[in-house]
Formats: sequence, C-alpha cells, structure tokens
Amino acid sequence: MQTVIEKGGIALAGLATSLATAGLVTLVHMWTGFNLFSFSVLVIVPAGAGACGFVAASGYYLAAKFLHQRPTNALFMQMVVIAAFTQALIYWLEYKTASVNGVSVANFISFSQYLDIMMTKIHMRVGRGAGIDTGEVGSFGYWLALFDFIGFLIGGGFVYFLLKSAPSCEGCKKYLRSALKKKDSFTDIEEFAPYYDNVYIHPVDSPEFGAHVGREFSAGKAQKGTINLTTTVFECPQCFGQSVKEDVQIFNGKEWKDISELKRFMEMPRGVDVRPAFR
Repeated sequence: MQTVIEKGGIALAGLATSLATAGLVTLVHMWTGFNLFSFSVLVIVPAGAGACGFVAASGYYLAAKFLHQRPTNALFMQMVVIAAFTQALIYWLEYKTASVNGVSVANFISFSQYLDIMMTKIHMRVGRGAGIDTGEVGSFGYWLALFDFIGFLIGGGFVYFLLKSAPSCEGCKKYLRSALKKKDSFTDIEEFAPYYDNVYIHPVDSPEFGAHVGREFSAGKAQKGTINLTTTVFECPQCFGQSVKEDVQIFNGKEWKDISELKRFMEMPRGVDVRPAFR
C-alpha cells in the first residue's frame, strides 16, 4: 500500500511541475512575445521543448529521490502521457490568452481551428538574427509540433536516465547519498597509474589503504595529458553501507575528456567507514 501511495506521489509531483512549466511558458509568451516551447535551432532541433521537458520532469526526479523509488517502465509511460497532456495544455493556454485588437480569439474560433491556424499559418524565420522570412510553413507545421513533442520527451527522458543511473543500495532499495568527495590531479599517466592501479591492493580498513588514498595530488595548471580523478564516497541512508566511485578525465590540450574505461564503482565491506582514509 505504501509503495502505491509513494508512486502516486511521484506522479503528482511530475504533474505539478508540468502544470507549472505550462503556466510559465504561457506567461513568458504573454509578457515578451517569445514562445520558449516552440524555440528551435536549425529549424527542426526543438531546443526550447527539450528544456521545457527537463524542467517539467524535475518533479519526478525530486519526488523519486525523496521517496527512494527507482524508475520503472510504468513511470516512463506516465511521463509520456503527461508530456502529451502538457503540450496540449500549453497550446490551450495560448488559445485562451490570445487576442486580436483586445478581443479574445476564443470568442470567434474553436480550439481545433486555432491549432490548425497556429500550426499551418505561422511564418518561419531563419538566418542571422532570424531576418529571413520563409513564409507560411503549411502542413509542415504539424511536423514541427511533432518535433516539439519529441524534444519534450527527450528533455524528460534525460531526467528518467538520471534516476535510472543514480547509485542505490540493492538491499535497502534506497538511493545512496554523497558522503565525501575528493579531487586529485596528476601531471601525466606516469604519475597517475601508480596511484590508480594500487588503490585496492590493501584491505580498505588497513593503515596502508589510508596512507595510499589519503595523499593529495595537484598538477597545477592543466596541460595536455593532465589527468583529473574525482573520488566520491556514497553511503546508504538506512544501512550506512558505503561504495566508492572513481571518475577519470584527461585534458587533450583543448578540453577535458572522460575516460569511461577507467571509471569504477566499488562496494565497500559492511561496517567499514572509508571516509577518514580519503580525508
């Protein structure tokens, strides 16, 4: 029964942030004339819809983390349904707030007629400063609406992915919390490898382990080949079991690149607190 209530709470939280997003998009459009939801890049990339989808789905994320509910296929289907509802609500709010010479559009055309006009009669502007008017989009407007819906889903899907990939305790079914984070930087692979390869050669509750991981490494200003290591100690809020995650990045001279092959997530023995070692 409790699980059903919690899942209902997550759905309501997602619905609440979706409604808030629809209202915000409408207000911004009314005040500025800028339609955030329909904003696109290169005509068909629904950047605005994607951002709206991410914000709308934030309620799912916050509620799921707070209630410690892992995402399910049922949750994903809820997100799809509410995404469709939210897009329809955005259009409906635009319809109810649109006016011509101070007269509400809703007084003389139906919602379906408004949608048809809005999707087919709008003009697309492209180029620098959006200075080129390509004319009415015609039936292509329905495709643009579909692209917006897909963008909205992608934004929400990113939130779903964050929940899916968040570390959790398998026994307690609780999301892990970050208990400690340590950042080290190494001048090159020759300095990094001896540290990284020997982290777990000693028992994690031994003085040797603490002496090895407790050292601090700082390479100073990043140069080509500089390696960053971020170590995060996670802890279960119920059983207090710990896990250690290590993320590795290398600087190629222009930007930092993740080295996914060296990423690792190690579960610590029960009853062992490794936080003092990493401090």
